[in-house]
Amino acid sequence: MNIAFYTGKTDLIAQQEGLNVYSNNIANVNTVGFKASRPSFADWIYTVQRNTEPDWQTGHGEYVHSTQLMYSEGVFTYTDNDLDFAIPTEEGFFAVMDKYGDVNYTRAGDFQMSQIGDHWELVSANGEFVLDYEGNHITVPFIEGTSKPDYEALTKMIGVYTFDNNFGLELLGSNKMTATERSGEAVADRSIDKIRMALERSNTDIAGDMVRIIETQRSYQMSARVVQTADELERITNNLRG
Repeated sequence: MNIAFYTGKTDLIAQQEGLNVYSNNIANVNTVGFKASRPSFADWIYTVQRNTEPDWQTGHGEYVHSTQLMYSEGVFTYTDNDLDFAIPTEEGFFAVMDKYGDVNYTRAGDFQMSQIGDHWELVSANGEFVLDYEGNHITVPFIEGTSKPDYEALTKMIGVYTFDNNFGLELLGSNKMTATERSGEAVADRSIDKIRMALERSNTDIAGDMVRIIETQRSYQMSARVVQTADELERITNNLRG
């Protein structure tokens, strides 16, 4: 078996997976509340080539064994929208409930008002119900005798939740995450502030990810050359045997 061929192949796959992660980060540079990911690479198993020489071990390439979310804060942008909210700390998530009753979590605070029957409720940009600290829908309060929302009261009603392990959250897409056994259950935390008329932007490091894309491309090209060379050597060997 030509070990070099398969070693090169594993790196081609790993670098492609890494490129997928970096490109996804860049694609979401303008996504509100987006948290970038980082691929974590590991080397494959090692084998002893000769029983008479146990110190002679050969590796078999690399693979992506996990991706890690980066929970550093994104840049905060102040807006003119009274229904924009941001959490000014790395900890904390807004809770949203979809039409099936499933509760998920997000850092995106670009909320809206939706009329439900004879009242208005606070919803996410995806139309999901934003929840308070008790896990209930939020009915938008209005200043008595007016048709103007009471934004200060509304701000206090919006729930913020924390987890024992943020890195255990599962990504769902659409700016949402869901709790898992590794993350632990969500806990309402009234001590975390909220900033109104502000949004947290993506924490994507454009310059850093562009450098990593270039590095990945170079590694991919070199691994492709290894595969090509290994294949050529195998062909020459087979011709010699013939």
